[in-house]
Amino acid sequence: MLIHFTDQFKNLVSILQTNSFMVKYCGEYFGDSSGKVISRAAHPMVSFSDYDHKELSLKKITYGGYGIALKKTWARENNLSPVNYVEKNSPAAQGLISLLRARQRGKLPPELRLSVIQLKCFTKHVSGKNSHFKIDNFDFKAENEWRYVPSKSQIGGNKISENFSTYNKSKDKYNSRLKPYSLKFNNLDIKYIYVQNSAEREYLIHNLGLSPEKIKKANWQQ
Repeated sequence: MLIHFTDQFKNLVSILQTNSFMVKYCGEYFGDSSGKVISRAAHPMVSFSDYDHKELSLKKITYGGYGIALKKTWARENNLSPVNYVEKNSPAAQGLISLLRARQRGKLPPELRLSVIQLKCFTKHVSGKNSHFKIDNFDFKAENEWRYVPSKSQIGGNKISENFSTYNKSKDKYNSRLKPYSLKFNNLDIKYIYVQNSAEREYLIHNLGLSPEKIKKANWQQ
């Protein structure tokens, strides 16, 4: 199952009320083995983690105490994919670096420019700087991340790669353009919903009509 984590109950309720995840731009970097940043851009996505229910008590989850787990059949139907984690000095990393540099220098055929960005959207370092938590050697691979990255046509012609500095100056403007293009699901796609206490569980049962069997108390570390 794939779990989308959030840090507030109201966010979880909003997702369940609308049966959708908001697509937002996320800043991503890709660097070489010396630490030089090769590409720093923002891509539209929704992120999930691939965890089994039984292993959650052993995990440290950094993105919040609430979650909604969906079936992998739903993920495959919506073209989600696991992230490719690569070491900075690996042949896979060097190959992507060469492609990114060729793209930046205008050396790629036009029909391959998008393909390189599509690869980059699903590639991440095994470990590195996490700007969200201000951690220099964050273990990205432990997150077992899957991503939904829409095509340009799925988000009304908006870019799937935006210069990070440009995006960072006007985050609200760029993300507002994506609001009409959320990632949909239905209640049958839900495996589990994770809350913090019994009051929140009762709220979801009585106000949203959700199945009690699907609602669990979150037991992971934060």
